[in-house]
Amino acid sequence: MGLPRTIGRYEVLEEIGRGSMGVVYKARDPRIGRVVALKCVSFSFPLGPGEEEDFLRRFYHEAQIAGRLNHNNIVTIYDVGEKAAEGAAFIAMEHVTGNNLQDLMAGGGRLPLTQIADLAAQAADALDYAHANGVVHRDIKPGNLVLTAAGQLKILDFGIARMAAADVTRPGRFLGTPNYMAPEQVTGSPVDGRADQFALGVTLFHLMTGERPFAGESITAISYQVVNVMPPQPSRLNPTLPQAVDPIVARALAKSPAERYPCCADLTNDLKAAVGVWREAANQAAPRTLESSAPSGAVIGPPAPAGGTPLRPPPWLSFAGPGALIGWALFLVSLAMLAAAPYLLRGADRPRDRAPMGLLGPSPAVDMPGVQGEAAAPRNEASAVLVLSLQHRIRSGEITARLDGMPVLEESLKGTGAKTRWIREIPVTPGTHRVEVRLRADGGEVDDIEGLDLALSSQKRTTVSLSVNPLTHRLRMRADGSDSGSAR
Repeated sequence: MGLPRTIGRYEVLEEIGRGSMGVVYKARDPRIGRVVALKCVSFSFPLGPGEEEDFLRRFYHEAQIAGRLNHNNIVTIYDVGEKAAEGAAFIAMEHVTGNNLQDLMAGGGRLPLTQIADLAAQAADALDYAHANGVVHRDIKPGNLVLTAAGQLKILDFGIARMAAADVTRPGRFLGTPNYMAPEQVTGSPVDGRADQFALGVTLFHLMTGERPFAGESITAISYQVVNVMPPQPSRLNPTLPQAVDPIVARALAKSPAERYPCCADLTNDLKAAVGVWREAANQAAPRTLESSAPSGAVIGPPAPAGGTPLRPPPWLSFAGPGALIGWALFLVSLAMLAAAPYLLRGADRPRDRAPMGLLGPSPAVDMPGVQGEAAAPRNEASAVLVLSLQHRIRSGEITARLDGMPVLEESLKGTGAKTRWIREIPVTPGTHRVEVRLRADGGEVDDIEGLDLALSSQKRTTVSLSVNPLTHRLRMRADGSDSGSAR
């Protein structure tokens, strides 16, 4: 069957989606020139005598209820179409461009925890607003949460919501997706806004770990788990998560609605607080800034003394006077001995089967159009070379790198908003190393940490390409152009 030219008064432009309830078209309202999404009902499931009329009556009723909602994070419903003899019932709604969270996680992807907390807060605000107006969504899941290019979350499909106090669904049937349904939906018990909170908790679990907490080969198996089985803690499946998120998700997934949070905002407030503490701890553990003006190839020395006081020339050293030359010589010799001390001491007790890393400092920046710091660091002939390459549009930010837990780089990123390439070369001892990179932007569009395990070979350059997904703001790492090295 071809694309219909019109549905009601709407001019159909293209098909943009298809599901169990029907087809979604991109269309134009000729009266005001507005582009809309038309969700048309088609009965791909068998209906008994009189059930089609009952379904359509419920469809219109629920669409009218959802049409009363006016919230920035809820897709607006404009119109409900009557079922013509040759057509179908439809809802005309706001056309949103972006990707749903299910598509963003396809292939095992995940979002940064800070962004998950932000998206959860947006969803919670919308859900609490709907619940206050007597509407329960009943089908919250990643596929119904769309992220726009501006970072705004939009909730789809409030058109199948029902009044919380109404019971227009026939016994023995339920609306929703089994993996995300609350126990009371599965058992046919009364449902209120806390069912949406449960589904939001399942969605958070999925976003944090890349796995659904309730899975099975049949609806019966999934339903049993939803009602009777508590899933594992998220931090066990994703060790990069702080353990503080575990009790928060567990409370949202409580089997009894009374044991969940009073409202969705309480859930996300606890989540944001836990993420804030985690970020603060990560900031305090970050290495001290390595001065970018240090000589190229300078050996990374020990940290500054307690209290953060930087090394300064002694009082007797001045830039002029009779003792200036001797004073400067003694001072430089002292610095060289201090910098070499960790390597001299390490040689006595390091394992014989592994050479010291021999890390060298980052190369100085070289002014080139569209390039930040493209320069080669000096190295000996036997060393391996780790190349960090970042394409970014960050105006102001910071990048930090660690090798086997040891800080090897931390410096500021500056740009104009145009695409800029930043490159650093770090000579290291050949072998298998853990490389971790943290990227932060002052504008808040990215704050993410990723890591790779790399086998670095002697006299070989290994390039790690860094990029930021413009939609999810997630930092990505690729070794030698391969996606297989992305951290999990």
